[in-house]
Parts: sequence; structure tokens; C-alpha cells
Amino acid sequence: MDDSSHTPGTLEQWRDFVTFERPSLEVLPRTALLSLSDDARELYNEQRFAAINATMVLATPQLMEITQQVAMLRAMSSGAQHTVRHGLALSGLQTLGKSTAAMYVGRTHEVSMRRRFARLGDDSFAPTVYITTPPSSNAKSLMTRFATMLGLPVRSRATTEDVTRQVVSVMHELGTTMVIIDEIQNLRTRAQTGQEAASALKGLAEQVPALFVYVGVDLPRSDFLSGPMGRQMRGRVTLHQISPYSVGSKAGRDKWERLIMMFEQEFPLADHDVGSVAAEAGWLYEATGGVIGSLRTLLRKAQVGAILEGKEHVDSKRLRSVELDWQAQSQAITRQQEVAGLANAKTRSRPKSGQR
Repeated sequence: MDDSSHTPGTLEQWRDFVTFERPSLEVLPRTALLSLSDDARELYNEQRFAAINATMVLATPQLMEITQQVAMLRAMSSGAQHTVRHGLALSGLQTLGKSTAAMYVGRTHEVSMRRRFARLGDDSFAPTVYITTPPSSNAKSLMTRFATMLGLPVRSRATTEDVTRQVVSVMHELGTTMVIIDEIQNLRTRAQTGQEAASALKGLAEQVPALFVYVGVDLPRSDFLSGPMGRQMRGRVTLHQISPYSVGSKAGRDKWERLIMMFEQEFPLADHDVGSVAAEAGWLYEATGGVIGSLRTLLRKAQVGAILEGKEHVDSKRLRSVELDWQAQSQAITRQQEVAGLANAKTRSRPKSGQR
């Protein structure tokens, strides 16, 4: 998984995402590459950059765990129910792949439902609805975000109840059975407006027979899962924490190395040997802190840099020449300071010469 840089804001954009195919590219061997004219090489390199930068979803263990959770909760959501269906909350720090994972399961659900009911290409069917929560949401702005996603006009004098009725009615008409609400930490339920927005969201979940997936940063500490409203939500969702990779055990190191090799297999480079970057797994972990977004950014820069310099492989030197993203840099500085602090503490605790 990697975090997406662009999220859909309308049904049309969502459908573009659902039907998007990552560009396929035939990687030329070195002999064919050397025979290209300057113009042909420039075009080929542009195609390679597009392939490197295209949204990539890898079948990581984390993503498979989330997929299994969604399958279970979808089964629990089936049939007539007269209470709010149990939902899923995806939580983690930024750049850990939360949005990408949520969009992936939403896309998978949409494709599955369209095939199941033979409604491919049917614009009157929307099994999945995805929105991002506006900053400092109030009830009307949150419901208006849903209306905008669904292409509904909202009158300036319309009340929150008016907009909600519109949204509920259209979701029923569209056959919506999964609702994904990203950036849910933007709900500030400690404030009155946030409480009203959360109540409106609760009302929506009560009226739409769908699996609701809530996605956000550090949700256990957010307003969404704390306070009076949070206490209600905690009993209505399964919380799935997305964490950075760990190399503290052999199993963890193996997962980290496999992840790197999954990225390597997609490198559009003529001379790259898959596994040569995974051999630097320890350094890559130190550089990125096990954060998949930082890892992907580093590897993208390494590939692009290799192409721009006329190289057709990524090696240790190339990796170490990449300037890290700021999150990775700041985390590395923090780790260095922690290590230095531990070393200083040990030095101070040692008895001086001649002391016992």
C-alpha cells in the first residue's frame, strides 16, 4: 500500500479511480534501449516515469488483514437490521497507507457488486461512496460533502435535515452498500458543531444499509473515539491499527524484505537485479522507520535518478544518494537523538575510575 496523492470528490472521479489501470510497460533490454533515437528514448523515459509514479497497491500482509476484516463486517451487515451496523475504523499515522487501503477495499467492493448484479458501466448504481471529512466540520458541511459527491444541488437555505434526507434517498436509489469516510479525525466532537456533525453522521449510518468505514490519523486519541460521542462509536466499530513495519523479529524482517522485493519487481530498469535493493533492507529501515510511504518515495526517487543519469539499476550508492522526505528525515533525527541520549545516560551511570 501507499498513500494516494489525489482522492476523488465526485462519483465521476470515483468511477475513474475504479476503472483506472496502472500503465503497463514493456521494459526494454539494454541493447534495444541503446538503439533508440534521442526522441524515442525521451518518450520511453516519460512512459517509465509515469509507470513509476502511478498509484500502486501491493498485496501486503497489512492489506490482506484489512480485506479480511472488511469481508467479515460485510457479512455481518447483510440482511434486515434495525440498529446501526457494525463498522470499521482504520487508524494510523500519516503515510502508512490508510487512504489507499480504504480506497482499495472500496474499489474491490464496487467491482464485486457490479459483476454480481451485471451492472458494469451503469451510472445509476453506486455500491461505494467515498468522501473526505471537511476540516472543522459542522453537520451541514459534512452532509453537503456527501451531496457534492453524489452530484446533488444544495440550496443555501436547506437545513441539515433537508440535505441528509436527499443523501439518504439517493444512496438508497443508487444501491450504496459501503460508505468510506476519510480524514474522520477532522470531526471535533468536543465542540458543539462537531457533536452535531457526529450526530448527523450517526443518523446517516442508521438510515443507510451499508458498511461504514472510518479512516483517520491516530483515532484512539481523536475526538471521533473519545468523549460522549466517542463512547458510542467505540461500541459500534472494529478498530484496525495500521503500524509501521518492524524488524525486531525474524518474521518482521522477512515481511520488510518481501515488501521491498515487491517494489523491486516493478522497477522499469533494464539491468536491475531483483533482490539487490532488499539486500539493503536494514539501511532502508533506518532511513524510513518502516513507513511504507517514505519507502516508496525513496525508491521512486532512486529509480528516476537512475534513469536521468542513464543507469539501468538501483544499487547501494544510488539509494544513499537520495534525499529523504521530511518525515523520514525528522524521524531519523529523533532516533539519533534517542540513541545519543541512551549512550550519554550509560556513560553517566558508569562508576568513575577508582570508585566502586
